[in-house]
Amino acid sequence: MPTNELPDSAPGKYVPYHPNPYYSPEPLPVEPKLEFSEQTRDLVADAAYQIGRVDGISSTVDFAAVLYTSLIRIEAVESARIEGADVAYQDVEAYHTTHPSGGAATIGKDLKEALNYENALTFGLEEVESGASITLSLIKELHSMLLEDVRNEGDIVGDFRDHMVHLTSPQPGQRPFVPPTPEGLTGLMHSLESYIQMGGQYHPLVDAAIIHYFFETVHPFSDGNGRLGRLLIILYLASEGYLESPYIYPSAYFNRHKVEYVERMRAVSEDGAWDQWLTFFLEGLRSQAKTSYDRTHRLRDLQARYEQEYPGSTKTDKFARQLLQYPYFTAPDLVEYLDVSRRTAYKVVHDLESDGLIEEVTGKERGKEYKAVEVFDILE
Repeated sequence: MPTNELPDSAPGKYVPYHPNPYYSPEPLPVEPKLEFSEQTRDLVADAAYQIGRVDGISSTVDFAAVLYTSLIRIEAVESARIEGADVAYQDVEAYHTTHPSGGAATIGKDLKEALNYENALTFGLEEVESGASITLSLIKELHSMLLEDVRNEGDIVGDFRDHMVHLTSPQPGQRPFVPPTPEGLTGLMHSLESYIQMGGQYHPLVDAAIIHYFFETVHPFSDGNGRLGRLLIILYLASEGYLESPYIYPSAYFNRHKVEYVERMRAVSEDGAWDQWLTFFLEGLRSQAKTSYDRTHRLRDLQARYEQEYPGSTKTDKFARQLLQYPYFTAPDLVEYLDVSRRTAYKVVHDLESDGLIEEVTGKERGKEYKAVEVFDILE
C-alpha cells in the first residue's frame, strides 16, 4: 500500500524511508475508542466461559502442580517452534529430569530457547502474583532471560534496539514490514506501560489483544519480540486477576496459523481491521482454553483409571497411581520417590513397562529414561 494512502481508520502511518517506509503507530490508547461487532462480543463471552471452565476443573485435580508446570513447558516449546526452533516437549522434560538443578554443561540453542521461555514465564508469573506491576523494567528483565546464551551477534539484550529492523512478509512479493525508528521507541513503550498500568479500556481479553498487537508492531527489541509479546499476554491476564491459574497459552494456536497471525496484525496497521484481529486472537484463547479443559478432563479420567486398575499396596501399584505426578523419570529417581532400594525400583520399572504404562525413550543400555505413555499422549 502506498505510504501516504492509509485510511483514517489505520492506527498509524507509513513514513518514507529507504529502501522501505517504516510504520509509525499512534501511541496507546487507541483513538477513537473502538466499537465492536456483535460477533466479537459473543466471542469474548465464549472465550471467558471456556477460561472459567479451565479454572474450575483445574482446582479439582490432585496433579494440579504438575499440570501447571507441564502447560508452561508446552507453551515454551510452541513459542520456540514459532521462531523456528526444533524442540519437543519431551526434550524439556528430559532436561529437567537429568538436570534437576539446571546448569547443563552443553545444551543446544533450540532447547535453550524453550528453557529460557519457561524460566522467563515462571519468573514473570511469580512477580505478577506477588503484586508486582508490568513495567518497562520488568519487560527488559524478561527480555534478558529470554535471550540468555541464545543471542545473535549484534543483538542488544535487556534494552531497546538501536537500529532499524525489517520483518519479512509471509506473503510472496509483499514488501517487508518496518517497525518504527529507535528514536520513537521510548515514547511508544511508555504509552504501552501506561495503558497496562491503567488496566486498559475494555474487557481484559480485548485489552490483551490490543497490547499484543501494539508490542509486536512497535517491535522494541532487536530479537525475541515474538516470544516476549506472547509471554505478555499471559502476564497481563494474570495481573488483571482474570486468570486465577494460568492454564491457557496461545502459542500453539498462533503456531498453527502463523501466516494469518502476521496478516491480521498487519491489517490492523494498514486498515484499522480491529474486529478481524480480535476475532482471530479471541478464537485462539477460546480454543486453547477448550483444549486445556479437555486435556485436564482426560488426565483426570486417566488418574481414576490407574487408581482403579492399581489399587494395591505394592510399590508398583503405588507408583502407577503417581504416574501423573512423575510422567518422566529414571529408575534411580524411583529410589527417592518411593524410598526403596534400587532393586525394587527396577522391578517397578519392569512391571510398568510390561503393562505398557511406560516406555524407555533413549534407546541406550545405560542411563535409561522413561516416560508415561498415556500421559504424554495427552500432554503432547
